[in-house]
Amino acid sequence: MPQHRSAGTLYVVALPLGNVADLSNRAREILQQIGFIACEDTRKLRELFRRAGLHSNARLLVHNAFNEKNSAAGLIALLKEGNDVALVSDAGTPHVSDPGVHLLRQCYVDNIAVVPVPGPSALTALLSIAPFATEPLLFLGFLSPKPGRRQNTLQHYSHFTGSIALYESVHRLRQCLADIASVFPNAEILIGREMTKTHEEFFWGKVEDAIKWADGKKGEFTLLIRPTS
Repeated sequence: MPQHRSAGTLYVVALPLGNVADLSNRAREILQQIGFIACEDTRKLRELFRRAGLHSNARLLVHNAFNEKNSAAGLIALLKEGNDVALVSDAGTPHVSDPGVHLLRQCYVDNIAVVPVPGPSALTALLSIAPFATEPLLFLGFLSPKPGRRQNTLQHYSHFTGSIALYESVHRLRQCLADIASVFPNAEILIGREMTKTHEEFFWGKVEDAIKWADGKKGEFTLLIRPTS
């Protein structure tokens, strides 16, 4: 179905995970020229702009997990008025375990053009350096913080024969690894911590050993699990 020419365009723009040099020239150009930017945290985005030497007169609009549905309605109205809007996350690619689904779905329903501006993603960054096969791939995003639900989710995929990727917070990392070890004993795992940042670190080995490695670790984590056949 053709796009409405009178409507604006939603640009889904990937931002650096940590290293500002990963900001693409195309992303920089769009963010400097566009009139509206929907972001999770305006302070974090302004700090990124400062570190990247990026100058923008765009109006920054908060679009996060707490106001996603209401914010999406306002952004759709702006787009229908002919304004271009950029959607960004605090870091990485929007809609990959970050807000965006409600806005994107409504854009398709209303025939508003959606344009990806690809770039950094914690998921693809870790996949690119995996020392084992990653296909087929199952991406689970963030598991439930509730132990019972987390264990049930892992158990549901206990017979999956490919690689499993997920994100986890520092507060639940060791508990999550313990649950993974109980469902996938002897699984091989690659963990990325603080990727592209000053304290970037990786672990590769058995899940049981990863539990010990994780003790006292801080930051943001991406996990890639390869269950034994």
